Amino acid sequence: MKKLLYIILMGFFIIACEDVIELETPTGETRINIDAHFRVFTQEEPIRATGRVVLTETVNFFDDNIPAVSNATVTITERESGTIYPFVEATPGTGIYESTDLLFLNDFDAMFDLHVEADGEVYSASAQPIRSAPILEIQQGDLEIFGEEDLELIVTISDTAGIENYYLFDFGFNLYQPLDDQFFDGNEFEFSFLYTEDDEVNLQPGDVVTVINDGVDEQFFTYMELLLEQTDSGGFFSSPPTTARGNVINQANPDAYPLGYFRISEAFTLNYTVQED
Repeated sequence: MKKLLYIILMGFFIIACEDVIELETPTGETRINIDAHFRVFTQEEPIRATGRVVLTETVNFFDDNIPAVSNATVTITERESGTIYPFVEATPGTGIYESTDLLFLNDFDAMFDLHVEADGEVYSASAQPIRSAPILEIQQGDLEIFGEEDLELIVTISDTAGIENYYLFDFGFNLYQPLDDQFFDGNEFEFSFLYTEDDEVNLQPGDVVTVINDGVDEQFFTYMELLLEQTDSGGFFSSPPTTARGNVINQANPDAYPLGYFRISEAFTLNYTVQED
């Protein structure tokens, strides 16, 4: 596939010339992307669970439209009992598969198996709900970097002792912060998060930010670190990133592996209202 990039060179006397560069972009193998992320909010009364399975296809770099995968068979099975929970594409053509009731996921001793049949292939993954930690407090900091007054939030959590805990903090706007308890096991811990100009988030006093802390396992923690590293890999002409492999497999053809992840997290939330500096 060829894309044309036009570089306009302005001369000293504002004389413009135009060069045409033909940029070759290789067409990669299309893969299915399976995102199956679920949250169980145990702090709420009644307990609430959210999530869905989203099936899409990978596209080339310059493609704007992401194709949805419809007409798939999607189920989650509780392994010990063998109970099967079907997911349906509520709105045809979206690739979004949902269940009418997700409270069956509120069993932190259970193992759940995801099963997806799409386009003649069978994909599977397994996950167990992972415990999280409550968010005790959110404060607003005053950190400045290079004179820029970015919004700093200082988050305090209480970690459970004796367990290797991994967390994924969701600060909204597709902004995430992985965290592990290697240096604060069993203690209260606070860390800061910055909303910078590069994030293109314009939060004003009075705006409410919802922070979510998901419990994750070590494999997903590493997976998210790799994804976040790739999204800040240095620009268009940086070296190509490696493929971030999730925990979903193609049962019959391992080489035709899918992308994406299946996880179930206990989640804690806390709202914060942005204050004047």
